[in-house]
Amino acid sequence: MGLFSALGTSTEGLRRTHNALDLISQNVANANNPSYVRRTYVSDAGPTGGAVRRELESYIQRQMWRESSSSGYWASQSDVTGQLDQLYGLPGSKSSLSASYDSFYSALQTLRSDPSSTTQQSVLLSNAKILASKINALSDNIQSIRSGVEEAIGAATIEANQALSKLTDLNKRLGLSGGTPDPTLLDQRDEALASLSSLLDVNITIASDGTATVSTTNGNTLLDATGARTLSFDSRAPLAATSSYNALSTKRSVGTITLSGNGSGTIDLIAAGAFKTGRLGGLIDARDRTLVAAQAQLDDIAAGLASALSDTDRSGTAVAGGFDLDVNGLQSGNRIKLTYRDSSGVDHKVTIVRVEDPSVLPLADSLTSDPDDKVIGISFAGGVAGAQAGLQSALNAIGPGLTVASGTGGALRITASGSASVTSLSARVTATGLTGAGTALPFFVDENGAPFTDSLDSSPQRVGFANRIQVNPALLANSSNLSIYQSPANSAADPTRINDLLNRLDRTGLESSANANLGLGGTTIPISQLIKQTLQTQANDIQRVASLNETQKTVQASLERRFSSVSGVQLDQELSDMTQLQNIYTANARVLSAVKDMFDVLMRM
Repeated sequence: MGLFSALGTSTEGLRRTHNALDLISQNVANANNPSYVRRTYVSDAGPTGGAVRRELESYIQRQMWRESSSSGYWASQSDVTGQLDQLYGLPGSKSSLSASYDSFYSALQTLRSDPSSTTQQSVLLSNAKILASKINALSDNIQSIRSGVEEAIGAATIEANQALSKLTDLNKRLGLSGGTPDPTLLDQRDEALASLSSLLDVNITIASDGTATVSTTNGNTLLDATGARTLSFDSRAPLAATSSYNALSTKRSVGTITLSGNGSGTIDLIAAGAFKTGRLGGLIDARDRTLVAAQAQLDDIAAGLASALSDTDRSGTAVAGGFDLDVNGLQSGNRIKLTYRDSSGVDHKVTIVRVEDPSVLPLADSLTSDPDDKVIGISFAGGVAGAQAGLQSALNAIGPGLTVASGTGGALRITASGSASVTSLSARVTATGLTGAGTALPFFVDENGAPFTDSLDSSPQRVGFANRIQVNPALLANSSNLSIYQSPANSAADPTRINDLLNRLDRTGLESSANANLGLGGTTIPISQLIKQTLQTQANDIQRVASLNETQKTVQASLERRFSSVSGVQLDQELSDMTQLQNIYTANARVLSAVKDMFDVLMRM
């Protein structure tokens, strides 16, 4: 090898070693940067002498993106259920809902020993107001959390737009790279994709020039070569218990996320099912399912408390082929239960609901939590005679064999013919006054003193009732009606009504609504058990979500460790590489020094 060749080789070696040492310095400086991918210098025979390579484990990176979407979902769910946990408080605490109910029940028991005691009446009414206020406050707080979630959806939508805007800019810059993209741009692209994937579940495609294409998992394009689409959220905060999502914009009273831009029109992504995971998916599920169920559970408790004390169960009177049922006093929303066996021996359940608003018809079978129940809505404004034709038509649609008629004294008569048979016919009727309806008492009522009848007219009375339940103002004005239930009045010391109210709380079977997700099916339970079941269901759900969130954190951390072991900066590795490069640098420097000495000798000759 000639001196000039040796000089060129050692000089090139020094330059390449210097470049590699610069990369190590850069790696060390970014050792704590989670978005930085370790870089190495790869020598080649080209004119540049080498290239910078990102030590990227792309398969694990894609797994991380997928799992970050799940992590975002469970983190948002855990945050919401954690707030619910704070609302309900510790089991057995004096501030809990069950403690407030127990105090009310105990005051009612105490009053039984001296029904005419104005002091004990005052204590009972005071505890009743505390119980109603507790239910009101829980409902208010649930809607406050829900309004916070609504605002969080808007904030997350802004974050998604920011990530898409950043990716649009990076795509333009990467597209001009001529096939050798700057590693710093690639790191920034990956950071934006990671942020976006934590917000919603996406499909990501990376081109050879480093540009990214992104779409939702149901096929809606978010980013392509033409740029990013725009996400918009029309917040409706603050929300109320009656606020709900509907794919029809005219019926929707909460915000939705729409996708627009690039001439593609406007798409409702929630209606399209685009948010199955991700932080946005978790927030939307919390707003439209988790918190709706929590509100429904409270509404069921409030409705059960009012109904147990004010409603009276009536059983039909047997007649030839069926039953007569007295429907006098049947209020809008009150229900009639019918069971029958058809000619083939199959048993059927039918719930007949008094409905005076035709716009809410037909009723969905999901109105009751019993999956085997058929639900019919009928107007009784004209009595049995006015309801007869519509009820007959509805029953014929379910199956033949039943006949509707006016029975004795204007009762509702339902009979079966042939081998079919009516097995039961009953109703639950709400008392609306303090006297004149037996011992039933509208103790708890709706706003403005309206009795709770579970009406469906205009809008379901049950929805948001927990926010409105109150002690009957007429009862507060005249507490003697806690024991006086007849006109002319019975003795104020008569314990009959108090005994009956206690019995109603202990024995009245209550159903949960379908949205409450209590898992009761078609079974009924008394109010104390309904409260207990609600609190237990909430505790189980909170624990389940917390456990899933912790599991997901473990999965995510495991993937991040695997990714970091290959693509992250390891200081020990950098030190080892630097030592080798220093040795190489020293060797090249010695060669260069030796060549210089030889040139010096030649020049002196």
